[in-house]
Amino acid sequence: MDVQEAIKAWKPCLAFQLRPIQDESLQRVLNAARFASSADNQQPWRFIVVRGEDAKRKLSQAVTKGHFLTKAPIVLVALGVEEASASLLGGYMLAYPLDVAASIQNLLVAATGEGLGSCWCTEFREDKIREQLELPEGVRVLGVLPLGYPEPATPGNNGGHAARKTLSEIVGYDTYSW
Repeated sequence: MDVQEAIKAWKPCLAFQLRPIQDESLQRVLNAARFASSADNQQPWRFIVVRGEDAKRKLSQAVTKGHFLTKAPIVLVALGVEEASASLLGGYMLAYPLDVAASIQNLLVAATGEGLGSCWCTEFREDKIREQLELPEGVRVLGVLPLGYPEPATPGNNGGHAARKTLSEIVGYDTYSW
């Protein structure tokens, strides 16, 4: 699958097969995250691979509507390291959230290319995750990402894409024109 196909094929996955993920496949997915662009090449991202059933259960309790996390063979927790990001965007905000977002997007597209399903969970109780994973100060949770082989599409598990805006709705030339 080429990159354009993987980008278009990605959709949130909430149901996973019991099939384990091969280590080589996981390494390729994580490696894709590593090659994301970041401000001043600071690479402020870190990922924790969660495989244990009890640990996944605890994570699922910290994520809004996260009950499906326990069914994924692996749950990744995407982290941003504040001190690794001295760059400011526009002079007003640290770059690390956008840098980590870029690495997550690479990861999601690579997972799709590997035939894996994924979902970027952004509604969670950071305090609970921080405690569970023993995160130090200055390390922030930016996403919880279940990963596994998707169950075949069914009426309740088709992921699907909402209608996408046209290019003319999102692209302006030379000035803000909407």
